[in-house]
Amino acid sequence: MKVILEPYNPKWQDDFNRHKLTIESAIGHLLDSIDHIGSTSLGDIAAKPIIDVLVGITDQSLLDQTIEPMFDAGYTYIEKFTPAMPYRRFFVQLTPLSGKPLPSILTTNDVLSFGVDYNTVANIHAIERGSYHWIRHVAFRDYLLAHPEVRIEYERLKLEIAKIDFSDPLDYNAHKEGFISKHQELAVRWFLTQKTMSK
Repeated sequence: MKVILEPYNPKWQDDFNRHKLTIESAIGHLLDSIDHIGSTSLGDIAAKPIIDVLVGITDQSLLDQTIEPMFDAGYTYIEKFTPAMPYRRFFVQLTPLSGKPLPSILTTNDVLSFGVDYNTVANIHAIERGSYHWIRHVAFRDYLLAHPEVRIEYERLKLEIAKIDFSDPLDYNAHKEGFISKHQELAVRWFLTQKTMSK
């Protein structure tokens, strides 16, 4: 299965704004910020048409309180990923590709069938605001926005990877990991320097 990348679409910002309103209504009392991250936030590069949303929770101890309200708001909780990333609660919005009902939760034993039974419309990352993992997401976005040459390099890599026929669509992300790891550390240092200089 090949990953489909689309040229930048201004509609993606509208899609983010729609998710932001839904999330604020569901868990506004638990959060400090909601950010548009990922390739759809970068303004001019090709991307999978999946909106990445970073939800800055006021304290990590509140993460589990996001789960039920996000169910009710129409998102699926991917519990399967929580043991590896206990600092995050990860939700997706899905559209069906088969007759299977949309799940409220995918647990450790569930088979992930993204791209087969479901399409992913949005990824929601709930993380404590100001933590390292929150900073690295915001820093990577801001770094790419401030460094067009790196942004172009990232797009070229994504377009090359998209030519590969993956058995699992999640393998697409694994092929980007080297680039992201390298530039994410640079981005965090750059981001923290920018914050220091602006004080």
